[in-house]
Parts: sequence; structure tokens; C-alpha cells
Amino acid sequence: MSQRPEAENLHRERLELLRHLDRLTDGPMTVLGFVWLGLLVLDLTRGLTPGLQFLSNVIWVLFVLDFLLSFTVAPDKRAYLRSNWLTLVSLLLPALRVLRAIRALRALRLLRATRSLNLVRLLTSLNRGFRAAGRAVRRRGVGYVALLTLLVALVGAAGMLAFEDVPPARESGLTGYVPWLWWTAMVLVTMGSDYFPKTAEGRFLTWLLALYGFAVFGYITASVASFFVGRDQDAEGGEGEVTNAALRRELSALRQEVAALRAALPKREGEEGEP
Repeated sequence: MSQRPEAENLHRERLELLRHLDRLTDGPMTVLGFVWLGLLVLDLTRGLTPGLQFLSNVIWVLFVLDFLLSFTVAPDKRAYLRSNWLTLVSLLLPALRVLRAIRALRALRLLRATRSLNLVRLLTSLNRGFRAAGRAVRRRGVGYVALLTLLVALVGAAGMLAFEDVPPARESGLTGYVPWLWWTAMVLVTMGSDYFPKTAEGRFLTWLLALYGFAVFGYITASVASFFVGRDQDAEGGEGEVTNAALRRELSALRQEVAALRAALPKREGEEGEP
């Protein structure tokens, strides 16, 4: 009987320690999450210089240490892995670059396998970026959705450039990051574009972008509409207050005139009654 309360106390203490660790690492992990996404965009579009690659490796090691520390402290290991499996995948993928040197894994250098790995790396890194955005913007409102949409557009354009660097795309004028950023923005606002992706990874990423745009565009439109409606209501309320104030002044003036007439009426009657 006494072991159960002790186990519950230990469980609560571990949870409290895990929350305390999250609060301590909240700020640094948020900044590193955005830097990690920026390095991913550079890696997919231009490639990383040795210095930036070293920085990426350092950030990856810090992410691994943070994950291992949280996993060690977490009272329920399975529940922690279930809720953080995407984070685990994002941490395992960079290790494949080291494993590529092994002969048994040389097939990973094939273009198709590289594209598939980049797609998984993009999605898992974007999930980490979403978490960083959630920590940076505590209130889940228009600002949070706008930040998520910006991240999706920037990372999605880099992914499309990496996956769709094929002759049909170049012939359509999609030859750099900026044109692909415009193309991605058109997909997100559900307007689309004349170019249709040719690779399987590009098509899958386009489907995800269109799905995100369809889900979020209605929310953004409703928020913008409510903003302008609220401004119109405030303007109408201000005009109504001005009108009410004018009516009150006129009513006060009328009351004063009526009071003056009442005060003068007995005096005039007394003057008429004198011989």
C-alpha cells in the first residue's frame, strides 16, 4: 500500500522536473528552432558552407541532448515517445549523412532516395518550426497563424526548388528560390499556378501546401473581415456618441428655455392684474 503513494509522488516530481526543464530551455530552443529552419532552407536551395554545416551539426547535437534529457526525466517513456516521435525522426535523419559513408548504404546517394529523405527532413523540421512558433507566440490567434503560414511558404518554396529542379520547371520560369516562393504563395492562397509538379515528392508537397492553404485561408479571411467589421462598428459607435451628445445638449437647452418661460409666466400675470 505504501509503494503506490511513493510511486505517485515520484511521478509528480518527474513531471514537475520536466516542466521546469522545458521552461529553462524554452527560449534557447525557440531561437535554435528558427535557425535550424533557416539552415534547412539554405541547404535545400544553395547548400551549406563548411561553417554553416558545422553550425547545423552543433544545433543538431544540442537538440539531441535536449531530447535525451527530457526523455530521461519523463516519467512515462512510451507516452513521451508517442507525443514526440516526429522530433525523434528529425533527429535521426541528420545521422544518415554520416552513415552514407558506409558501403551498405551507398544506395542512399541515389537521386530518388535523396529527394525522399529531404521530404521527410523538411516535414519533420517544419514540425519543429511549428513548435518554436508556438513557444514564440503564446496566444493562438492571427499572429500565430500568420507566422506559421510564413514558415510554410519559406520552407515549402525551398522544398519545391529542391524537388522540382527539372527542365519543365525551368522552361516555365521557375529557376530560383524567389519564383518558387511566388508559386508557393499562389498555392497557399488557393489560386494555383500553371505549372504542375513532375516529381512524386513535389506533388506530395504541393498537396500538403494546398491542404494547409485550404484549411488556413478561410480562417485568415474571416479574421480580416472581422477586423474591418469591428472598425466599422467602432466608427458607427463614435458617430452615435457624437449624435447622442448633440441631442443631450439640445434637450438641455430646451429645458432651460421651458424653465425660463415658467419663471416669467407668473410675473406677467401679476402685471396684467394691476389697475
